[in-house]
Amino acid sequence: MKPWTARTLLIAGLALVLAASLTPKNFAQGRPIVIAITGDAETMDPILAAISTTGSVQRHMLEPMVDNDADGKLVPVLATSWRALDTLNWEFKLRPNVRFHNGDPFNAAAAKFSIERSRDHERSLQKAYVSLIKDVRAVDDLTLRITLTEPSPDLVANIGAIQMLSPRYAREAGDEGLNRRPIGTGPYRFVEWVRDERIVLEANPQYWGPKPQVTRVTIRPIPEGATRVAALLAGEADVIESVPIPDVPRVAKTRGFKVVRKQGPRLIFLAMDTFRDRGGAHPQASPGVAAGQPNPFKDVRVRQAIYAALNTKEIVEQVMGGAASPAEQILPPFMLGYTPRVRRPIYDPSRAKRLLAEAGYPNGFTVRLDVTTDRYVNDREVGLALVGMLSRVGITVQLNALPRAIYFPRMRAFDTSMQMSGWLTLVSSTNWAALMGCVDPKTGYGRANYGRYCNPDLDRIIDVMRTEMDEKKRMEAFARAAEFTRQDVGKIPLYFEELIRGVKDGISIPVRVDEYILAQEIVFK
Repeated sequence: MKPWTARTLLIAGLALVLAASLTPKNFAQGRPIVIAITGDAETMDPILAAISTTGSVQRHMLEPMVDNDADGKLVPVLATSWRALDTLNWEFKLRPNVRFHNGDPFNAAAAKFSIERSRDHERSLQKAYVSLIKDVRAVDDLTLRITLTEPSPDLVANIGAIQMLSPRYAREAGDEGLNRRPIGTGPYRFVEWVRDERIVLEANPQYWGPKPQVTRVTIRPIPEGATRVAALLAGEADVIESVPIPDVPRVAKTRGFKVVRKQGPRLIFLAMDTFRDRGGAHPQASPGVAAGQPNPFKDVRVRQAIYAALNTKEIVEQVMGGAASPAEQILPPFMLGYTPRVRRPIYDPSRAKRLLAEAGYPNGFTVRLDVTTDRYVNDREVGLALVGMLSRVGITVQLNALPRAIYFPRMRAFDTSMQMSGWLTLVSSTNWAALMGCVDPKTGYGRANYGRYCNPDLDRIIDVMRTEMDEKKRMEAFARAAEFTRQDVGKIPLYFEELIRGVKDGISIPVRVDEYILAQEIVFK
């Protein structure tokens, strides 16, 4: 991406003034828009997407059968209705007269292909959503039947994670072609992708649904928060993701702009390598622990000590400026499965020191902490706060702050001993399976479990969450899992981020709990 210099911003600002003199104040419908996000898309292939920024880009072009609205409520998209025939069989009725961007019809055969590819592809990151699906059958063009291996109370929500593809195009393009150019049914068609600079989309004139007011979308990846704000205030962007907390008052007070915000469900957490026995070179040993030394995170007392040493209230108030809420468990209070009676251990550095001594580390130990610099709100600053808190109990932490483009490939290769990361999905049981399940490429369990924590007893509880149709028994499983994790500390929940957007006046756009910024939802005032 080209550098954002003071001169370019000044020129852009002058251009905006000139444009404003020629444009009605209420904005004409059909205006193009620029959205600035925190990073580029990883891929255009929907089954390889695991980050919300990638999903947000794809969702302009690709559509699921079922989706969430801005507040997380399930709504029909390419399916018009669904019903359970019995505990293992479901029927979906599909929307008629829908075509992919290349003219191919969307039908039950396309839905079958898309679901099976998500389930069966060896590199799919969507397996956890569809691993309970045994068979998919196209009854006719507009009727799809799904047979499960076990009951699934979350089937409809999980199906919402699967974007529909044209079978013909997918087979012709292959994985590499799908990675570069998506063909979907969505309100926008792909135009170009210049990596780390821009993604350009145009309105789909044949779209089956309401026509968007925005006719052309340019999505610009701008990792640096201050640069995103500068682009907004200079008129080079209309909507920006993640306004930095120190800049919120400035954007809100600047004439012609506003800040919109909402509490979100994204969990920021700390994870530890509980898999490898000793420190040393990756992949055989734990790379952030001294070579040849025992891996301290194998001892539950060390994990409990770290939990007790972290003051999340202080992080929220002093580092996040109040734009977050402390996490008691891995689910936020407003999601299904949250258990009010399970609270995080109290902040207690003295207890942390006692536990470390009991585990054989009276003088602490040294470890590397991996964090991002451009993915989460104040991610590096929070990492520095964690370093300080752990130093108070004798743990020496070497902060390794990396851009997301380097960080995530390393995490997926398990090249870490301790890392701070984030996770968001609106399906509660999938949250548990992805973050806390034993890593299993066949089922998709553990897809975000970079520390490779594994406890078969917890996996059995997660299985109940995913398959139990009795609501009371299911809620009991969520409660057991929350208490289990509080004691065994497979992850340390820190806080839930608030969603903060900067928006130009004259534009209305909802803040979505899934973190997507969708041009099709923009309304010009």
